Amino acid sequence: MPITVKTPVYEGPLDLLLELVEKRKLLINDISLAAVTEEYLERVNAMASAPVGETAEFVALAATLLLIKSRSLLPFLSLTGEEERDIKELEYRLALYQIIKKAGSGVAAAMSAPYLFEGGEPEPAPLYAPDLSVTVESISNAVHALIDGFPQALMLPKVAVKKMVSLEEMVTRLEARVSNALRLSFKEFSGLGKRERTEVVVSFLALLELVKRGIIKVTQERDFGDIMLESDSVSTPTYE
Repeated sequence: MPITVKTPVYEGPLDLLLELVEKRKLLINDISLAAVTEEYLERVNAMASAPVGETAEFVALAATLLLIKSRSLLPFLSLTGEEERDIKELEYRLALYQIIKKAGSGVAAAMSAPYLFEGGEPEPAPLYAPDLSVTVESISNAVHALIDGFPQALMLPKVAVKKMVSLEEMVTRLEARVSNALRLSFKEFSGLGKRERTEVVVSFLALLELVKRGIIKVTQERDFGDIMLESDSVSTPTYE
């Protein structure tokens, strides 16, 4: 995942993420990344009209942020070794980008400062007479030998960006399911263990949104057990 991808507003996903973390005056760790996930997703959603090539890396980074957010909300959700490495790599790369950006700002300020003194007359350049054995042909052969010694460019594999279900779409879907059922299991609705982790996380965020709105109420009989969903206004059940 490259550091820089130019967009109309940000230089890349790390630039946007760093702004959200620094705005809250947080240290760069999994706790601060989880805190800015929702606002990052809102910013990425606002880029929907931009070309896919410019937003693909923002969406790919959003998937890692959703894993971090899901781990903070669902302690029982275990991550693979590769997913843990992705999270650690994101923290490292964001901290490195912060250092580089601060250093770049310092260099830019130094370069824009006025000179404190005027330079004198430049010293005359010494005359140089090449050896008679140096010819156009020998220089050409040396350049070709140097170019032939360059390492070959590696072809990186192409990665397809999967379309994610939006939070609004999942809220609508969950509200419809709950209104047509007496009780609904969150495990059954989210497909926990059967669907992509990101889709399970979005389902859980939709559940929290409906609870916040007072549309549904939830119960959990034991820690880390299944969550049952109920609605105060239940219509005639339908069966698919």
